[in-house]
Amino acid sequence: MQSPNYYEFLGRPKMISGKRALEQIPLELEGYGAGRPLILLQGGAGSRGQADTITKALYDSSLVIGALYDGAIAGSTSGIASELAGLFRARKCDSIIAIGGGALVDVAKCVNMEVAEKKPALGLAGEGKISRELKPMVLVPVALVSGNEAANRAYIDGLACISHFLSPDVVVIDHRMTSTAETRPTLYSGLTALAHAVEAAISVSANPMIDAYAYASLRLLCEHLPAAVKKPSDKKSSVAVANAAALAAIAFSNAPAGMAHYLAEALADGTGIDPGICMGLLVRALLKTRIVEKKGIREELCLALAGPGMFSAAPASGRAKAALGAIDGTFADLGGMMPGSLREIGVTQQRLNEAVREAVKASPSKLSAKECMAVIGRAWNGK
Repeated sequence: MQSPNYYEFLGRPKMISGKRALEQIPLELEGYGAGRPLILLQGGAGSRGQADTITKALYDSSLVIGALYDGAIAGSTSGIASELAGLFRARKCDSIIAIGGGALVDVAKCVNMEVAEKKPALGLAGEGKISRELKPMVLVPVALVSGNEAANRAYIDGLACISHFLSPDVVVIDHRMTSTAETRPTLYSGLTALAHAVEAAISVSANPMIDAYAYASLRLLCEHLPAAVKKPSDKKSSVAVANAAALAAIAFSNAPAGMAHYLAEALADGTGIDPGICMGLLVRALLKTRIVEKKGIREELCLALAGPGMFSAAPASGRAKAALGAIDGTFADLGGMMPGSLREIGVTQQRLNEAVREAVKASPSKLSAKECMAVIGRAWNGK
């Protein structure tokens, strides 16, 4: 195990997972001196059932729902954040419960920034611009489709806000919510978590704590993602994937975003393809490229991907290939839901060059255009 002379790791948020986990929310908020939350749900066909579930779970407590918003949130914009911050103040709320994922959680974090910092969230875009603890925030995942929900970042009008204060205080994972997710969001959540966990584990920031979170996330994904995608309503597998996504987000919060992340975001911006699909293909290509170029894959990552049995059975020289084979096996179990290449989902060769330029420009760690092209080219060609 890699043991650097010095490292830092923030293990936020607190996680509560299992039967009747929702009923623990009042006690958690009480610990922060809060009891009048603004509840945000993504509007749509399932929002009424989710609203009923959370209302019943909180019914026998002293908590008072200050306001409940279940309107459609298509993206995280300064307009909707300001509107909901006004609702938060008007109803004298003191905390936030976000139920869902993606843009809804970005909006919840931006509302939190506005009410705590008393300035527009858009003015807080960038890194390290939040100076204090925000209002208590509870995240109740349905599907963590962007990978940022349990992490230390939020997006508003396309701009990133990054701060340890942006991590939710508590993540509550309950099958009554996770099993309402649909197939594609479950798949996207799993693939994003896979990429974030792998890239955190091979980053320059890798340390024993990152390894522990990445290991737990990757084992849950390899063992449960195919089942959750095939049957999202399955309680056990849906909870497992939600846990994996949250664990990967914590590892991701403690490491710089990697090549697969930046390339996937660039491809998604130009094509409309979900970045989760791109991340899955790209992180496989990244590991394959490391093997071909004899850069190797860390033993800790090989163990996490291959599992103890396959890892111990493989000779030391073959463990990297066993790890890659485990990813291939997981992708094969996803059946037709998982494409074999970027080319298969309509990405053009011209778009590859554009994505590399955008990823290199977006990354603060100065990605190599040559290395990016090698990885994205391999993902475009597939196996």
